[in-house]
Amino acid sequence: MAANAHPLRILLIGAGHFGRAHLEEWRKLAEEGLIELSGIVVRSRESRDELTRAYTIPVHTRLTDKLLQGVDAVDIATPADTHEKLIRRCLPHAHVLCEKPLVDRKADLAGLIDFVRGSTHRLMVGHIYRFHPVLEKLATLAADIDALPVEIRGTLTNPEKPGIEALDINLEFLHLFDIIDTLFGGKRPLRSHATRHGNSHRVCLQYPGRIHADLTIGWQGQEAKRQLELVFPDRRIIANFADNAITLHTAGHMKKIFLPPGHAALSNELQHFVESLRQNGKPLPDIRTAARISRIAMDASPRSFRKARPRVAIVGGGIFGISCALELGRFCDIHLLERHAELLTEASYLNQWRHHSGFHYPRSTETVQEVQATKHEFEEVYNDVIVRDFPSFYCTSASGREIPKERYLAACRQNRLKFRRKSPPSSILDLSRVSLCLETDEAIIDIDRLKEKVERQLRDNRRIKLSLGANVLGGRIETNGRKTLRFRIDGKTREQQFDYVINATYANSNLIARWFGFPLRPLRFDVMELAVIRLPAPRISVTILDGPFTSLVSMGRDNLFMLSHIHESLLESVVTESGLPPRWKRFTSNYHNLLKHGRRYLPILDKAEYVESRYGIRTVNAYSEDFDGRPTVVTDHGFGCFSILGGKIVTSVSNAREIAAKIAAERDIRI
Repeated sequence: MAANAHPLRILLIGAGHFGRAHLEEWRKLAEEGLIELSGIVVRSRESRDELTRAYTIPVHTRLTDKLLQGVDAVDIATPADTHEKLIRRCLPHAHVLCEKPLVDRKADLAGLIDFVRGSTHRLMVGHIYRFHPVLEKLATLAADIDALPVEIRGTLTNPEKPGIEALDINLEFLHLFDIIDTLFGGKRPLRSHATRHGNSHRVCLQYPGRIHADLTIGWQGQEAKRQLELVFPDRRIIANFADNAITLHTAGHMKKIFLPPGHAALSNELQHFVESLRQNGKPLPDIRTAARISRIAMDASPRSFRKARPRVAIVGGGIFGISCALELGRFCDIHLLERHAELLTEASYLNQWRHHSGFHYPRSTETVQEVQATKHEFEEVYNDVIVRDFPSFYCTSASGREIPKERYLAACRQNRLKFRRKSPPSSILDLSRVSLCLETDEAIIDIDRLKEKVERQLRDNRRIKLSLGANVLGGRIETNGRKTLRFRIDGKTREQQFDYVINATYANSNLIARWFGFPLRPLRFDVMELAVIRLPAPRISVTILDGPFTSLVSMGRDNLFMLSHIHESLLESVVTESGLPPRWKRFTSNYHNLLKHGRRYLPILDKAEYVESRYGIRTVNAYSEDFDGRPTVVTDHGFGCFSILGGKIVTSVSNAREIAAKIAAERDIRI
């Protein structure tokens, strides 16, 4: 087309919600003399009459050859199920701009591609976000970073409305797939996994370069959301397309960038279409781009499952892994893999076995609330292994600064914890060194009875296979979505496939992330020493907050107690680049100092007989700002994979039920 021969004559087809927006932008371009809006085609006489009253533009209810032969380009802004038919009708006569998606079935793509390639006219597909000012700025920022993002989190949702049930969610909301395609050079995902939640989808994709995308699309909530977050090793970029804003987060710094509001994206898109036709070759989102994005969207649709029982691998035979096995064993076939010769040998055993009520975490409301929300479910399953027939005291140090008695009392009352003001015997606690004593309802867990109970429950469920001494070596995701685990047992290496994998290994909670290419969670690993001592004292538990934090807890028998100290129990702490615990050297006991500093508050320790030390690995988020918090984190990686970073034993049942509910919902199983 010769430049400046005449203003491009545009025919708009469709005047619904999108069509009206297109109409207003075309009118602005017409006022600038860039185009001539030759007419509008609508379906009904009512729409025709309404538009005729509002505008001086010709309005038609029939699309004829004569009408098409009198224009240079057609803008198709009709429902998606009409797009292919209208493209085939219009493209032989004029250039076409068509809203996405072009087709609603993958089988129709190949034929449409051939049809478009055989035409002398150009087709532009309305991937509008490619012209959004926020994406243009985001692309510039991402290009300046010498690394790929390790994770992409996106949300593109609209409020629910009538008539959406029959629509294809992935095709209606394919903009996020297109945005990622635009930012990272047309990379096709290596694999995808999707689950349906009402009228929305959660879609996880893995791209080359270990980029993991976790997207929520569809209809949900009360307001539209348009957000994309790029997570790099050293920074985060959050783009809010609804607010036309970008937020940059780096270590210790946050900056916001605001871009012009309004309908800039649609205006830019239409101007680009006009300029492309005038320059006869300016790049535009064409049929190949549209087909690639449509295929990505279609391939990422939720799968339908066979009615067979799902196969689930659970790695780790602590209380979190065992609870998952027992909950899921009601409707799944379970293989529980534990690398040691016995269950409950690591984190579940190497702790003070507290049945928490919340007194331990006065500066972490989140952790207290989690304890309260999960305690009842734990007691439903394990109540008979909880020991309550001894007093448990929490005290504040008279010299403490971080947790004075007023603040501690306020926290306990605010969280409605059960206590009374009472002191332990002076032979056990030096009352002159504390400012407040509370007798609480906190109990302990009899770990031996717990072990007997769960071994019996696992043995009685024929759907649960327990493999002790099974060292899981690695895994991979197959093209059919199943997960293959490679493990060594009885001197032989074996492989098995599973529908779901749950990593409940605590310190090794990044294992399946490394195997399957998921983002690693930065973790800090602390070597903790607990001193086992014998005392001529009745069963009792005494914890002094801000003492610094000294704790003496009965083990429930034989006058045995466990002693810990916030500083003296910590032998080593490290954040590893791999996200996995290092190979620790032999530990040197610090029990002398544990006793020395404990005696400041607990004179009974003068009579202590040291028995042994137990060493455990405490695993926490590496850079958490909540230093006192110990929340349990259940990570749903997508692709049927979960990791549990257990903060407290009391949450194990609720965490297991959370995962069971997700698997049951995906499989449409009632539990």
